[in-house]
Amino acid sequence: MNKQIIGVIGGMGPQASNEFYRLLIEGAKLRYGARNNDEFPEVLLDSVPVPDFLSDTEKLEEAACMLEDRVRRLTDYGVSVITMACNTVCILADRLQEQTCVPFVSVIDEVVRDVVRNEKKVLLLASPTSLRSGLYQLHFASSGVSFVVPLRRDFRELEFIIRGVIEGERRDPLVRQLVKITKRYIEKENVGGVVLGCTELPLVFPTNFRLPVYSSLSILAESVLKRYYQNTK
Repeated sequence: MNKQIIGVIGGMGPQASNEFYRLLIEGAKLRYGARNNDEFPEVLLDSVPVPDFLSDTEKLEEAACMLEDRVRRLTDYGVSVITMACNTVCILADRLQEQTCVPFVSVIDEVVRDVVRNEKKVLLLASPTSLRSGLYQLHFASSGVSFVVPLRRDFRELEFIIRGVIEGERRDPLVRQLVKITKRYIEKENVGGVVLGCTELPLVFPTNFRLPVYSSLSILAESVLKRYYQNTK
């Protein structure tokens, strides 16, 4: 019997966390042949309603204290790995890791590892806080990845799209708006791929886009499942 337990800190936002869980179950079935209950991974999903820090960090400390508490709870429960179904919260990754001996799987590390295989320039789409903090940019630069980030005048539009997903707005208008931003940079910057560096964005981005698309949600789910089933063996 597999004693591994995947600990997921979610709720930032709930729709992305829900999609992440779906990807775990779907991936277990399609790639690892899970059919019976005991063949699917054990997942402890903690949906934490932290204060918002999509566009500013005014309430970041309050959110950090809540998340530190959740990390300790997951550790006490006995999870074997912890991940966060959110890119922006990775600005707290080092601080949260200090609360536990359980290893973290970083969505940013996993996405960068995937992007490195493609030598083409990528467009990075993410939350305003993530873009300002340089979370992805630092990792891309140190890994030799050529990238483009949206201009600051487009941050508000990206935030509007992300909030629309969180609030459960109709997705078709959000899809059109996000594609419009994406095509604008593709045409100007000779971009060869798109990084969806916010877990809400894959929910409103076309699955049949003409360029390679790096979905942070899908990449993280695949990485976590690989660890889970490898440790089972």
